[in-house]
Amino acid sequence: MKTSIETRDDLSFTKRDDGGRLINWPRNNPGVAADWETGMAYFDSEIAELAAHDETEAMWAIKAALGAMCGRFTCLEIGFVDSVAVAAVTGLRAMRNGAEQFEPKDSEEI
Repeated sequence: MKTSIETRDDLSFTKRDDGGRLINWPRNNPGVAADWETGMAYFDSEIAELAAHDETEAMWAIKAALGAMCGRFTCLEIGFVDSVAVAAVTGLRAMRNGAEQFEPKDSEEI
């Protein structure tokens, strides 16, 4: 079993179909409450590790996953997702270099 995440194929939430095409996000996910932590770990652990090895590959993983989640691919969504992916990879780089992680506050506290 491979222990490091160096490409999108190494992510636990991707797989190849019979035609060799990369499926970037789990299909037919039942969406149970227990998946909350799993979803966070996909980013906090797997995408973070991939970004430490290859930031461009991490950016594409984020873009592809978000695109697969929303199922819409108009210029509006693609433009938004592109910016989110770049910001996420930039943030991961900053955190690797010692930046403090942002901790959101509940809306009642704002």
